[in-house]
Amino acid sequence: MVCHCDVANRESILDEAIKTVLSSLDMEAVLGRTATLLKTNFGATRTGIYTVVEGEPDTLEVLLVIDGTHPVPVPGTRTPMAGTAVEEALRKRAPVIVERLDRAALRYTEEKELRSLGYGALVCFPLIFEDRALGALQIVHVPQEGLVAHCFDAAEKISRLIAIALHNSMMVAEVRRLNRLLSRENTILKDQIRQARQGWRYIAESPLMRDVMEKVRLVAPTDTTVLVRGETGTGKEGIARTIHELSRRSGGPFVTVNLGAIPETLIESELFGHEKGAFTGAIRRKNGRFEQASGGTIFLDEVGDAPLPVQVKILRALQEREIQRVGGDETIKVDVRVVAATNRPLEKLLDDGSFRADLYYRLSTFPVILPPLSERREDLRPLVQYFVERHSAAMNRKPPDVPENVLRDLESRDWPGNVRELENFLERALLFSPGPSFVLNEAAPPKKRAGDAGVRAGPSRPERFDDAVRGLLILALGSAGGKIHGPAGAAALLGLKPTTLQGKLRKYGIGRPARNRL
Repeated sequence: MVCHCDVANRESILDEAIKTVLSSLDMEAVLGRTATLLKTNFGATRTGIYTVVEGEPDTLEVLLVIDGTHPVPVPGTRTPMAGTAVEEALRKRAPVIVERLDRAALRYTEEKELRSLGYGALVCFPLIFEDRALGALQIVHVPQEGLVAHCFDAAEKISRLIAIALHNSMMVAEVRRLNRLLSRENTILKDQIRQARQGWRYIAESPLMRDVMEKVRLVAPTDTTVLVRGETGTGKEGIARTIHELSRRSGGPFVTVNLGAIPETLIESELFGHEKGAFTGAIRRKNGRFEQASGGTIFLDEVGDAPLPVQVKILRALQEREIQRVGGDETIKVDVRVVAATNRPLEKLLDDGSFRADLYYRLSTFPVILPPLSERREDLRPLVQYFVERHSAAMNRKPPDVPENVLRDLESRDWPGNVRELENFLERALLFSPGPSFVLNEAAPPKKRAGDAGVRAGPSRPERFDDAVRGLLILALGSAGGKIHGPAGAAALLGLKPTTLQGKLRKYGIGRPARNRL
């Protein structure tokens, strides 16, 4: 290829380069057009543009390499800078020239590869903008191209234009990143305001709940990891939110992750984020929940459902305060407080090897155990009043009076779903109580058996947790005729999302029952 960069058309080449740089804010498009311009006019057979990785001054990232003959590295590829011509150019802040690769001593790491590919000369221009070293432009020619004599001056001017384009692109990317961050923080703030308006508070009339709240007040001002344990519906997320709101991190985000509601294959990406191209569908970099919770609290609900490989990464985040995105090798520091919760017997999971002992002991630094509603009957009446007032306000109506006989009736019932079940029942019942008095005209849970003393009816010896859950899932599937979705499906019967139910069916090895055939 012959170099066309003679004196006569040098100015037109520079004019074209200026138009190219100013034509778009899309850095990929600008670099592609610039590399093509260099190749067409300067006879270069390989043009590479590299940038210094933010926060890693000894690492280069490939922005673009164009070569019509040989394979090129993929954009985004990272490589050490040490010993390269790029390092020399950035250190000297001046071009580095190797006029004859076939005769020169090997001073730079890229020379050996370029010589083996048959190239004859290279020049590396530092990309400097306002005294900041951004990267480098490297042009490689076949032998006898006369790189310095023919196109050095024009190429150097174009390198300055590329530096401007690169700086502008970085500024645009930073603005977009800050906009995304602002949008995310705005969303989290709105959620916090919404939750605050809903009245995240705890009724603590019973001795057991007063003891729980005393522990919360004790641990909240610290950064100690907390493990909240209790049956489904006892209000574990509310306790986690209260810990956050009473802590020094209350001004930061409160990010919740329900590990039981996420497919196992996506949990790692959801928690720790992923790099572009890490897996099929990863079209861009995504920050995980740990990064989103920086400066605040992350609530890991149903932590007992975390797969073992994810448990290792959670442990590292707890111990080292650092994570790695899926598909990346960059170590990212995170400043988060972890509150975890589970309704599963972690000790049994330790025995069968499905939960790591080191993670268990790390999470259990400060356990908070929430009692079921059956053990805190003193809280039932104030809970009823609180939920009636709260949901009446949401319906823009005056809260009805709750008669004494209704309160006694509610106290006599068993609430296996605990506070959540009570709240949902009262919200539904309000719809059937349009008048000034609250009435019970919808089926409530069964009444306690005589002599229960507040303990729910059941076998004299409790079942193993997994056996009880498996039995409940099988019962729900049978009642729904094997149907999962829809109002009459098993998911609706259990008060679960269909995807959550499907995950639990897989976890417990339960298939849909075969339908009877005529």
